[in-house]
Amino acid sequence: MALPPVPTRRRRGRAPLAEQLDLAVGTPEADVARLRAHVRESARNVPGVYLMRGAHGEVLYVGKSTQVRTRLLSYFRLPWPEHRHARLLRETARLEWEPLPSEFAALLREVRLIRAHLPRYNVRSARPLDKWWVITIAKGPAPRLRIQKASAAARSRDVAQLIGPFASRRPLQDALRVLNDALGLRDCADRVPMHMREVAELFEETHPALQRTPGCHRYETRRCLGPCVGAASEYQYRTQLSRAKAVLEGRDDTPHQQLVREMAAASAALSYERAGWLRDRLTALQELDTQLARVREALTRPSFVYAVPGRDGDDRLYLVRHGRVVGEARCAEPDSVRALQSLEGQAVQSPTGAMVDQLDELLLIESWFRGRSGEHALMADTVVGALERLAAQLQERTPRAIGDLPG
Repeated sequence: MALPPVPTRRRRGRAPLAEQLDLAVGTPEADVARLRAHVRESARNVPGVYLMRGAHGEVLYVGKSTQVRTRLLSYFRLPWPEHRHARLLRETARLEWEPLPSEFAALLREVRLIRAHLPRYNVRSARPLDKWWVITIAKGPAPRLRIQKASAAARSRDVAQLIGPFASRRPLQDALRVLNDALGLRDCADRVPMHMREVAELFEETHPALQRTPGCHRYETRRCLGPCVGAASEYQYRTQLSRAKAVLEGRDDTPHQQLVREMAAASAALSYERAGWLRDRLTALQELDTQLARVREALTRPSFVYAVPGRDGDDRLYLVRHGRVVGEARCAEPDSVRALQSLEGQAVQSPTGAMVDQLDELLLIESWFRGRSGEHALMADTVVGALERLAAQLQERTPRAIGDLPG
């Protein structure tokens, strides 16, 4: 005979286990509502940057806006789950924002925060670095010239030198193919093992990689030094790599001159098809030179001081050198201005290539002044000159603002 069920008594005022768990853990909708309430209560419509952090404190996304409160509230109106930023909100445990005095200050802070944290949602999005290509030179005994997205190069740990940025990938491919052929540099995949001549001399009889017949057509047609089969020493290869760097830095035009001589010889021999092929290769190198000239111009541009009027009188000075902001000062703080003057007097060697930690700021500076020609009125050669220009502009604005008031 089955035993009767034992009656269970439920304590008054105590919720069922399912309800307790729901209240303790929370729901995505409740978390989003909490974040929205926090923004409505505390955020202000001023320029600034904002960070979205995950449950473990990791930075998921960095953004900037001239109206931080409006921008943040716009995320809560996005359709879920269709919009990626609506999905981002469901992963966000904490929202942080930092008010800044101007749009330029917000842009600069955003670039540096993205560089520092490499947030997952910024990497996936069409950030400025994702729109540009660079030439990278990796580490190792036989590094190759490689074309990469600027964002991928910034995250890479094996990049020894970076040259760029470039707006298009195709011209780089054509030009590097010509340069590699002229100097005998390898263009095979990174997974191909390298066996320099030093290794070949030690293991010539036993190493299996050195027993095989080379299968690379570039080596067999004498367009590659063959570091994979011990045909070149590390010194020989690095000598040619140094020549390639000199070409990319505008210090050597030997490959160009060689192509010109070969093209003239082909024309003299009435080999017009070969002359046309050589002309196309020369054109590829010349187009690369044109792009590199723009990069070098930006990097070697004389330093200047940029004065930026700020919110609530927080005017600031920025010392820009080689496409990068190297110093900043608050105009209202004399000690800060004097420190910037001291930095201004220090000599800095001009870089020969755009380094990874300069690339994003280089792009920011270039695009900012290209689209705002009026900002040149606030640029000067010295800190004192920038302060004078800032004072003149503020004086011009004040009478105009008073005249606009109703009488």
